[in-house]
Amino acid sequence: MKTMNLLRGILCLTAFMALLPLSAQHNKDINLRWGVTAGMNGFNANSLNLSDHRGRYGFNIAARAELDFANSMYLDAELGLLNLGWKDRVSYYYSDYYNPDTPIGDYTETDYTQRMNAYYLHLPIHAGYHWNVARRCAIYVDAGPYFSLGLFGKAKTTDHIKNETHKDDTFDQIRRFDWGLGARLGVELAGHYRLGMGYDFGLQKLSKYSSDKNNNFTLSVGYMF
Repeated sequence: MKTMNLLRGILCLTAFMALLPLSAQHNKDINLRWGVTAGMNGFNANSLNLSDHRGRYGFNIAARAELDFANSMYLDAELGLLNLGWKDRVSYYYSDYYNPDTPIGDYTETDYTQRMNAYYLHLPIHAGYHWNVARRCAIYVDAGPYFSLGLFGKAKTTDHIKNETHKDDTFDQIRRFDWGLGARLGVELAGHYRLGMGYDFGLQKLSKYSSDKNNNFTLSVGYMF
């Protein structure tokens, strides 16, 4: 039921953005622009560990619609493909204190690496403001919610003790739907070229067995027509 409700919500938001051009046609104070954007991102950007328990680099590509208002504010939405990836190395020992036949001090070793990647249909909807700091240069900042629908992905687990590898579907291990809040900051040059960075803070736990959430840092370039 929750899955269907979230899917309906994404479809409604997409339909809402599709109707925005009609409102722009009847309001002279609103300017509608279209564009494309692409970039690279790092999942789990809140972690400074450069080896384990961190994300792997991914990419994003999207189509963009922007409504510019007369007071320098704007409303935008991007619908595109988002790739997230991460890895985790787990290695520890534990002693079997509860087995009387096993002397204390005997340890069992666990050592495995898990790599996962996921592809999402990604929809951020932001409200923002831009400042014209020069004739052909403007700074923009925006924020708002995002919604993601998992499409496909692969998970690979390597047991370094048994030398075994298992492959699964990513969304057999994590939730298919994700949502949260995001913010972006950047510069637009010559009214067309955009350079920006953003951060998405997930509010949905990746699975019911984990407290981990999406924390995604993005660097992007774009072009507005």
